[in-house]
Amino acid sequence: MVGIILISHGDLAKGILSSASMLVPQLENVTSLTLWPDDNPDEFQQKIEAAVKAADTGDGVFILADMLGGTPCNRAMYSIGDKVRMMTGLSLPMLYSLINIREETSDLAVLARDVMAEAKDAMVDVNDLMASQKG
Repeated sequence: MVGIILISHGDLAKGILSSASMLVPQLENVTSLTLWPDDNPDEFQQKIEAAVKAADTGDGVFILADMLGGTPCNRAMYSIGDKVRMMTGLSLPMLYSLINIREETSDLAVLARDVMAEAKDAMVDVNDLMASQKG
């Protein structure tokens, strides 16, 4: 099973993991790491590397980061490779999709493609949706 690591500034990753556990009570091999303003970026990178090693049970690891260009993402870039894939834009729908899709495949490229498609579909302007259904 592909391991999942959530990384973010502040408690975003921790909060999304907590919310996901309401939807999928038996979460397996999913963890979160939080970067705070006073944290040392080198030490955060070491935490990421340790989390990747712990999460990789043979099928690889998927890292979901809060935003491209932020320190969590930048430090995780040192860990990506054939067995470690990372996407940015961390959200609950993205994590929920990944949790469900990883049951079907451990191909990280397929997971990335499918999760990206589902995450894009989860973004909806509800006002426009409601207006389109009225008329």
